[in-house]
Amino acid sequence: MKISEFTINHLAKVVCGDSTNTPYLKGYELVIFFNKYGFNDTYEEGFPSRWKYTEDKLRALNNTDFIRQIIEETVDPRRFYGQPMEIEPAVQEINDFLKFDKFELRKHGEFYKITDTQGVLIQPETANEINHEFVNEQIEKCQRKIFDGDYNGAITNARSLIEAIFIEIIERHEGKEFKNDGTVENQWTYVKKIMKLEIDKATLPDYVIQILSGIDTAIKGLAGLSNNAGDRHATKFNTKRHHAKLAVNLALTISDFLVDSWNYQAEKKKLLRKS
Repeated sequence: MKISEFTINHLAKVVCGDSTNTPYLKGYELVIFFNKYGFNDTYEEGFPSRWKYTEDKLRALNNTDFIRQIIEETVDPRRFYGQPMEIEPAVQEINDFLKFDKFELRKHGEFYKITDTQGVLIQPETANEINHEFVNEQIEKCQRKIFDGDYNGAITNARSLIEAIFIEIIERHEGKEFKNDGTVENQWTYVKKIMKLEIDKATLPDYVIQILSGIDTAIKGLAGLSNNAGDRHATKFNTKRHHAKLAVNLALTISDFLVDSWNYQAEKKKLLRKS
């Protein structure tokens, strides 16, 4: 992650606590903070000003993944416990200058994560609400790997996300653990039956049939792409960012649709039972 000199100048004040929106870090605390990122400094006589020290360290770490980690740690909600300031103004202050570098802090669960706004991924609003650790982990990994340039890994996690959603729906329906055979197409066939998403040409209009057929094609394509471009197998496919984004956004969109549909159908059944 690379940020501008302008951003480094302003971010230094936020990180060291010269901003009124973040906890104040003393000189020795800054040394401890930055030594976690590969330095071996000591706090002793002649130590520079806190802001200058912080700025120099940020400049040295620019264009590495440590910059992302430092920004995210700066707004770790645990740092704000017992402090007189709220976390949201700190996030907004950082975003006010990060936006010029095409980055943004966004909330994921309890924490804030850096997002690349040049190629923003679809936000999985519904799927992200599932109380399922593996599902949420795959969503996070998809986005993180796109950001880090691990495109083969992102494709693999996109497939894993789809599988996790399918298995979650099947297990909710059956009320027991599902034995996964690792075949996405078989899982999708069962999920369609559970959720009554099978194509019925006698009752469905053409445009709905086209959409459902498109989901079938997308899932088959995602499975094939994962087999040929994911990081689970040796591959000669030259995976690019746009391939990975396509796979991840497909997985997020389909996952959101399925979870939203499941919740809608579940609520509808409740209302029918009440009536």
